[in-house]
Parts: sequence; structure tokens; C-alpha cells
Amino acid sequence: MNRYEILDFVRKNPTSFMATVERGQPRVRAMQTPHVDDDGLVFCTGAQKNVCKQLQVADGAVELAYWNAEEDMMLRLRGRMTVVDSLELKKHIVETTFQFLKPIVAQHGYEVLTLFRLASGEYRTWDGRNGGREETGTF
Repeated sequence: MNRYEILDFVRKNPTSFMATVERGQPRVRAMQTPHVDDDGLVFCTGAQKNVCKQLQVADGAVELAYWNAEEDMMLRLRGRMTVVDSLELKKHIVETTFQFLKPIVAQHGYEVLTLFRLASGEYRTWDGRNGGREETGTF
């Protein structure tokens, strides 16, 4: 897959399973990918949440798994997330994808949200339609 095929796969399958580490133990949770652009994937979480702290402690190290059941295809991405300081992007995400956050933002402001971007890294695909064929590379 090339970079644009990866970004397109994520746009079409925005729910990932995000793996981080806390006190030496793996932590996995489902995470929506609310924004994808040519610069990569953007995630939004509460600044007080454990996932935010885990990403900051681990210097942004993360692995994500995306699944498309119809195509029997899994895409795993590994890399380092960086904090994105963009009020404009926070507003865009709350208005378009995470509208459930509107009451929280109205009460506490946008500073309670933290954005992380995965701009590059390694990928691995697993294609069930082709006998479990795997492909690896960088994006």
C-alpha cells in the first residue's frame, strides 16, 4: 500500500484499536480517527485521560489496528504521535465528528482536549482474501 491508500483505508474504516503502555503493561482501547489529511491521522482525547498521559510518557509510541470485515483486511500502523496545538482543528473535529463533546467544550473550553497526529511510521497489512498475505512498509 502507498501512503494515500493507507489514508483512504483509515477514512473508510475510522475506528481503530490503539495500543499504548502503562507501567510496563499493554493497554488497548477502541479509538475513532476523527481527522485524516495528507499530513496523517489526528486523534482527539481528553487531556485528563489515561491514554493522553500514556502517549506523553511513551514519547508518543503507539500501534493502531484497523479492520474492514467486508474486505477481510487488517491494517496495522506503528509510529510516534506528536501533539498538535491547533484550536482550529479542535473546533473542526468537535463540529464535524465529535459533536458529543460540545457540552464539555461549552463548559470547560477547548483546552480540555488534546490532539495527537501520527504522520509517519511503519505499516503491516493482512489480507484474508489472499490466504492471509501480509505486506509491510513505511508510510
